[in-house]
Amino acid sequence: SPPVLFSTPMSPRNANYAIQVTLDAGKHTLRGEERIRWRNITDTPATDAWFHLYLNAFANDHTVFMTESRGQLRGDAFDKEHWGYCQVRTIALVGADGARIPLVQLFPREDHTVMRVVLPAPVPPGGEAVFEVAFEDQLPRVFARAGFAGTFNMAGQWFPKLGVFQGAKGWNCHEYHANTEFFSDFGVYDVSITVPADYVVGATGVLWQEVRHGAEKTLSFHAEDVHDFAWAAQPDFVDRTETYMGVQIRVLMQPGNRASIPRYFAAVKEDLKDYAEWIWKYPYPEITVVDPPMNGMGAGGMEYPTFITAGASPFLGKRILIPEVTVVHEFGHQYWYGMEADNEFERAWLDEGINSYYEARIMDKWYGSEKSFVDDLWGWNLGEEAQERMAYLSLPDMDPIVLDAWKYFSSRSYDAITYDKSALVLKTLENQLGRKKMDEVMRAFFMQVKFTHPDTRDFVRIVSQAAGQDLAPVLDPMLYGTGTVDFRVALVRNVPQSPPEGYDLAGSAPVLYSKGKDKKQERKGPPKAPFKESYDSTVVVERRGSLVLPVEVAIEFSDGTTRTERWNGEGRYTTWTFSGPKVVRVVADPKDLVPLDLNRLNNGWVDEGDGAVARCMTTRFRVLYQSLVAMLFNIL
Repeated sequence: SPPVLFSTPMSPRNANYAIQVTLDAGKHTLRGEERIRWRNITDTPATDAWFHLYLNAFANDHTVFMTESRGQLRGDAFDKEHWGYCQVRTIALVGADGARIPLVQLFPREDHTVMRVVLPAPVPPGGEAVFEVAFEDQLPRVFARAGFAGTFNMAGQWFPKLGVFQGAKGWNCHEYHANTEFFSDFGVYDVSITVPADYVVGATGVLWQEVRHGAEKTLSFHAEDVHDFAWAAQPDFVDRTETYMGVQIRVLMQPGNRASIPRYFAAVKEDLKDYAEWIWKYPYPEITVVDPPMNGMGAGGMEYPTFITAGASPFLGKRILIPEVTVVHEFGHQYWYGMEADNEFERAWLDEGINSYYEARIMDKWYGSEKSFVDDLWGWNLGEEAQERMAYLSLPDMDPIVLDAWKYFSSRSYDAITYDKSALVLKTLENQLGRKKMDEVMRAFFMQVKFTHPDTRDFVRIVSQAAGQDLAPVLDPMLYGTGTVDFRVALVRNVPQSPPEGYDLAGSAPVLYSKGKDKKQERKGPPKAPFKESYDSTVVVERRGSLVLPVEVAIEFSDGTTRTERWNGEGRYTTWTFSGPKVVRVVADPKDLVPLDLNRLNNGWVDEGDGAVARCMTTRFRVLYQSLVAMLFNIL
């Protein structure tokens, strides 16, 4: 019998699946049967049940997915010689007496990626329904995460899967859109996979039994407290395992990419260590990393519970950190999507944005913030934040962060806003709170929402409580609005102070100030110290855009002293005045604490006669250079 992984359930376990599936490796088809035990955990009776049939997105060119994507996604083009589908052959409700009640399939949405069945009687709050489903899949050639490429088979979103019942709101079960990912309930999965005997299989959960029968073998996997199940099969995977912090790391690598196996292991270990320190120790006993073939990279860079796909190439040198970045990102989804199971259809920033923020933190800690994406490639360096900034700057205000994924202006806008802008918003929050407090609020958020379905309001509420201040005024404009911010040094004026003329009234009697060598008008009494050149200086910093954020301003004077002023960002501009040494340099946001600033090239001013000019221009050209490199990588 399957092992017990957790003596105490971590999740509601209200959607449990027992699946038996057979791969026909020649035809790339899956034939399966599943038994779903679903429990109604709401306070509303359920009169029907809705299912996702994701593979039907690839059945023809008129589906929602194919219409929106126009057959292009993540650099892949769909192969119209190899369509795919998920056909439900039969579906029945199993009664309390064991009798099977056939159910009629209905397709109420725009395509067949959503199926509905009407129940013969409502399932009351706390009640259960058991479904038995027979289905057949045709895998397409790899496109949008799933399919086949040669002998490589990637089964992602491959079985009929229940949507999420939300009580009075009904079933949350959207069509498969080009920009959307997934949303489902937690449960226990017992999945038996039959493949040719020479195939190597990696899957969600733990392998607890393998039985060979003739030319085939059946592998049985068990997973607890997860909300999806994926697997991959290929005869010539290079299969390697290591154990770190009590977790078995399994890498299934393409034979030509053997040299990258240590890079995958190192990235997972960095994730395990940092997440245990910052958020929570990874609770599952295993994590599997699958490396797709070059002609199947559409399946790469994807997350599933305890199972991720990455991407390596013998042509990627060690200086380009794409394999590391990909593994760090996809493993992070074990937390942000895997355990914090937000609705990726409607609020994708809660996993993609948070995960991108932690991806940058881990890579910066590992490689340094200046080279956490490209590490000294012919003298070029590129950091994660620079890369995120350029992606964000390409479409900074087209859409808000909190938006249904299919409503974004384009897939580029979805990527730039959901991943990159969201990560920069969290970096902005960290810079305001400080790293220590940021760790506290993010840990508090995760610990309160793990194994639930949080939304944006939950995030704002919990982080505000943990921070000890209402963060809604800070976060809401960035999350719900499209406002931008651009700080600019608008004016610096130095007016020399002239030696005083007229009467000096400081003494017992008025006397005329000295006029240099004019002995006739020299004041009587002890000689005064010679006049020291001073200036009346004015500094004006402007905030362009509607997003109000605080900013620091560093002001350097001719005597070598520096003052740091802080502006809360309210109003269109703020003014500082000084009397004394000349202002020679002004920098708004000198520590780059406002990553959402649209144009950092206008953040500085230097006096033309000061030696700081060269230093300032060097900094500006460095920023411009990094931006151009980041733009190149985003285009590629």
